[in-house]
Amino acid sequence: MAAQRIPAIRAAVQIMKDEGVDIAFGCPGAALLPLYAAMEEAGGIEHLSVRHEEAATHMADGWARTSGKAGVAAVAAGPGAARLITGLYAAQQDAVPLVCITGRAGAGPLRPAGPPRHEAYRPPDLLRLAAPVTKRAERIEDPARIPGAFREAFRIAREGRPGPVLIDVPADLAAVEIAYDPGQEPSAGFRPARSVRGGAVRPPVPAGRADHADLGRLRVPGPGLLAEIAELFGADAYVVGGAAGACARSGPPGWEVPAAIGVRKALDARGERGAEVVAVVDGHGFPFMAEELAAAAQYEVPFVLIMLTPLDHHADFTDHVKLVEAYGCAGRDVVDPAELRSAAEWARKEAFSTRRPVLIEVRVAQGVPWDQPGPG
Repeated sequence: MAAQRIPAIRAAVQIMKDEGVDIAFGCPGAALLPLYAAMEEAGGIEHLSVRHEEAATHMADGWARTSGKAGVAAVAAGPGAARLITGLYAAQQDAVPLVCITGRAGAGPLRPAGPPRHEAYRPPDLLRLAAPVTKRAERIEDPARIPGAFREAFRIAREGRPGPVLIDVPADLAAVEIAYDPGQEPSAGFRPARSVRGGAVRPPVPAGRADHADLGRLRVPGPGLLAEIAELFGADAYVVGGAAGACARSGPPGWEVPAAIGVRKALDARGERGAEVVAVVDGHGFPFMAEELAAAAQYEVPFVLIMLTPLDHHADFTDHVKLVEAYGCAGRDVVDPAELRSAAEWARKEAFSTRRPVLIEVRVAQGVPWDQPGPG
């Protein structure tokens, strides 16, 4: 097919579609307007607006683990973009393929003109920040480079040991028309090592293995609380676990909520709207990314959130049920283990009917391990 003259970022969006991307997670910003306009014109790629830049990478992480494709996060460059580093590092540690797009206002120098008093407004050098935690970090300096950079980004993210790649795209270069040949064949996607059906986001395996990003069943030793949770939702549930017992992983606090959103969106895209997603968190890590429940409520992303909290946790004045209600979701406390099954049934029905996350806060006695029987 003959080459066409189209905006460079329009070619990038077509490559994203070739790679099987149906959603981008990110923070709106003027520097990303060319990307948004190109996605709207092309169709087929949804945008989910997050509340915190770090969450965009964790959502793309969950989506990639479930879909078997490279997830996409898009954030406007600036002070907030430095928050991406945590999510990029987590993806690097767990070998999850991500392509992170940062949009800059222009292709000029990072240091603005003017006297030293403007130094406080200097944007961060994302390439230097991201280089240690990505497989490649590249700033676009020629609009004709954009199609090649995007194709290489997806290939590099998947090949060998999967991991994240960052592309910094100035808005003025993104809008420049270039010659683009849409007939170029996209590279093949990476394949999870096993079927994702009936799976759970599993903990990382030793470094050097290339199969971190697939899904496996939740395995909990003994008759403890986590084992009971697994039994409540069955083998077909997709369980997103962070620092909880046998689900321990290298992710940062709060990873579970945005990752669950990514898992849910991937399942919905392939027609599994009835599949259950269950995120298991602890009360200390939950507040780090709790604001993403508002995004889940806005975009109708349902899942059950099970929080394991010490009985005396209210000493820090946090009422988690009221917090999730403030974000437009529902929640319930469970102190008596005998109530857990009925609470789980309520949460499953509530999440399905409202298409929003639902919290079950399970109170456990201080000092009782999560993989051992709870109080009573």
